[in-house]
Amino acid sequence: ENPQYDPIRMRGIEFGSCVRQSGVFRNLVKRFYDLAKEVSFAGRVNQLLYEVLEEDVANPKGQRQLVNGLQRPEALEVLLHFDANKLRPLKKVLKTEVTFDWEQLKSSLTSIDVEHDLLWPEEDANLVHLQFAIANWNFKADLFETHYSNAIVLEREAGTVALDFQLEGLERSDLWLAYLFVGFSNKVRRQTKWLHKKCNTTCVVGVKGF
Repeated sequence: ENPQYDPIRMRGIEFGSCVRQSGVFRNLVKRFYDLAKEVSFAGRVNQLLYEVLEEDVANPKGQRQLVNGLQRPEALEVLLHFDANKLRPLKKVLKTEVTFDWEQLKSSLTSIDVEHDLLWPEEDANLVHLQFAIANWNFKADLFETHYSNAIVLEREAGTVALDFQLEGLERSDLWLAYLFVGFSNKVRRQTKWLHKKCNTTCVVGVKGF
């Protein structure tokens, strides 16, 4: 075997391990991701987890592990603000910055001017759907627990509205992630039709390690 290809082989081994574990990450908030993503989503998750794996400083290249990288403080920064839809990232959909308070299980999004605080998609839409979720990722056992808040649906002409999202606490404390989903639909009489998933967004707005 030619040593000059060792870096490629080592990267392939590490990247392959991230691909195998990416399915759990994608399932953490599958309900959101099924409604908000674009074609590069799966590949970007693989790359995201590889960036986390690179934070493993305990092992040499070719032997680094995602489980070690996830326990580094730097990994939290990598995960924070990951958008499922790079075409409409949260910062280009919602003009207000969103943070998450783990002690109170509350976000900074307590009110919204529906028409002006959102960048509405070009496609016909007259409703916006807002919802939070929190998940515990037990990455050592490839297990997870997810709690979704109540969904708030608002008409485009609703003006400024107070928001109250309710969330139940998580049972385990491994790695916590908070997500915000912003989706759009069009209601005609009694029928509501979701816009294509490329018009919606899901973003990691909070991360807490233990």
